[in-house]
Amino acid sequence: MKKIIGIIAVVIAFFAVDTALTYNNFIKDCDYLIKNDFEITQSNHPEKVWDKVFFGNSVVMSGYREEWSNAGYVNLGLSYGTMTDLEQMIKKHYIKIGSELVIGLNELTLYDDFQTNPTYIWHKKFYMPYAYFERDVFYPVITEGFDKLLHGENPAPEKRENQQKYVTYGMLGDDELLNTLNKYENEYFHLPDEAFRDNFEALDFVFEYCEKNNIRVRALWMPWNPRCGVPEIFPHILSMVTQHCDSYGVELVDLQNIYPEEYFFDTAHLNSETGAPAFTALMDEWL
Repeated sequence: MKKIIGIIAVVIAFFAVDTALTYNNFIKDCDYLIKNDFEITQSNHPEKVWDKVFFGNSVVMSGYREEWSNAGYVNLGLSYGTMTDLEQMIKKHYIKIGSELVIGLNELTLYDDFQTNPTYIWHKKFYMPYAYFERDVFYPVITEGFDKLLHGENPAPEKRENQQKYVTYGMLGDDELLNTLNKYENEYFHLPDEAFRDNFEALDFVFEYCEKNNIRVRALWMPWNPRCGVPEIFPHILSMVTQHCDSYGVELVDLQNIYPEEYFFDTAHLNSETGAPAFTALMDEWL
C-alpha cells in the first residue's frame, strides 16, 4: 500500500511540476535558449494582462513595429499565426487581454491547413511532458555542452540576448517575387470554403469572447503588394470576413490597396525602410 501511495505521490508531483513549467514557460525568461515568436513576445511583455493587443501572422509582425509606436499595443504577430492560434491562447489562458484587440487578417490567417510552428505552447498535449515537447530547443544545447566537455571547453551555452521577431528589409527582385507568387498561386489561391471553416469558427469565438469580456475588437484586411495583382480568392474571403464582422458589429477596415509596391518586401510583408514606418504611423492615428 505504501508503495502505491508513493507511486501516486510521484506521479502527482511530476504532473504538478510539468504543469507549472508549461504555464510559466520558462524558456521566455532564459536567454540561453532560442525563443519562438510567442516566447519573445512574452519576454518583452512579462505583465499578466496585455491591455491592448494587435494579433496576426508575420504580416502584422513585420508591419506594425511596436517599438516605433505610441499606441501601446502588444505586437502579437506570429510567423504562421491563424485565428485558431488566438482561440487556443485564450482558451488555455496563455494570454489575457485587457481592453482592446485588433486582428490583422488575410487569407492565410484564416486557412485551416496553413503551416504552423509546432513549438507554440498551446500545441502541447496534456499528456506530453514539457521537456519532451521542447526537445528541439533543449537538445542542441545539451549536445553542444557535451561536445564542449569532450574537447575540454566550458560546457555553458552562449547567451542569446535581444532575440527579435521577423522583420523584412528591401524588396524582392522580379524573379524571386514571381516564384513566391507562383507558389502561393499553386497552394493557396484556389481553396474551397471548407478550407477556412475552423478559422472562421475561431474568429466567431474571439468576437464572442470580446463581447462577454467588454474588450473592444476591430479587424483589418492587411495590405497587399499591387505589383502582384489581387488574387481572385481575396474578394470572396474578404466578403466572408465582412459577413462575420457585421454579425457581431465589429469594425472592419480594408487596407489591401493603400500602399505602392516600394513599401513591400514581397507579396504582403512591408519592408522596414518605408512600409513598416508608414503602417505603424497609420496604426497610431487609427488606433
